[in-house]
Amino acid sequence: MRKILIPVTLALAGALGCTPATPAEPTMQELLRDPAVAEFAAWQKKHSLPAIDLEPAGPATPGGTRIGGPVWLAAGEAWPADAEGKPMSFLAQVDFAELPPLPDYPTSGVLQFFIARDDLYGANFEKPEAGKFRVIWRETMSGAGKLHMGRPAGDRGIDDYSPLYDATVGRGIALKPKRSDQIPSVESWLAERDLETLLNDPAKSGRIYDFVEKQNELAVQGHHVGGHPGFTQSDWRAAKPYQDVDRVLLNLWSDKHLMWGDSGQGQFMIRREDLLKRDFSKIFYQWDCY
Repeated sequence: MRKILIPVTLALAGALGCTPATPAEPTMQELLRDPAVAEFAAWQKKHSLPAIDLEPAGPATPGGTRIGGPVWLAAGEAWPADAEGKPMSFLAQVDFAELPPLPDYPTSGVLQFFIARDDLYGANFEKPEAGKFRVIWRETMSGAGKLHMGRPAGDRGIDDYSPLYDATVGRGIALKPKRSDQIPSVESWLAERDLETLLNDPAKSGRIYDFVEKQNELAVQGHHVGGHPGFTQSDWRAAKPYQDVDRVLLNLWSDKHLMWGDSGQGQFMIRREDLLKRDFSKIFYQWDCY
């Protein structure tokens, strides 16, 4: 007897109790065959920047690159305070002598980062240069001075107005450096500048965002110096006065040692021209969260 083949539609498959196969999601390689996606990926590669990834590596030593822990202050130097005289939180420090060489950045010296203890972690979201924070540049930490362990003298502990957990404040967490390269995200204002037509075309942007989603699945957001800033919301540098703020001094993401609001990130940035002059008086601080 001749068999009769009947096409099984989705509706018929449901009626027969069958589960139709889910179409496989395209791979990154398949997405890259799309000209719009290929153009976007080429743009990312063109704007790649060298960076130093900073991986948490256990309790900190007194020196080195780390978050939290002991703070070196010169003899007679007061613990940094805000305009009201309230002690700031010591957030982190970057010791350039222990980092792999990074173009434009120092090869020695230490940057210490302090932020005010208020409900915005010292940030000014309208003017990132005007927040309550302080960055101290030390060409050397030799000479008269001493370590202040974790928190200012007389302070009773870090409260909810700091992204650092108490354990991180007390012992500090060393950050292990590793050289890398970073591409800009689709949230970068550079994408808005260069790819506005491409990203606003519904026929093309859908595939681009599918590609970006694949990138995000493979990427591991982590602390870093150099490279591109990260965002959970939009790029604050889209405003014209900040479009030349192009170098990352430190970008810290939420992990088991610190938490920016609802699993966000915080960053300190500088213009390349000021970085080359080692002028750390013009720094921009911002953070965001989901």
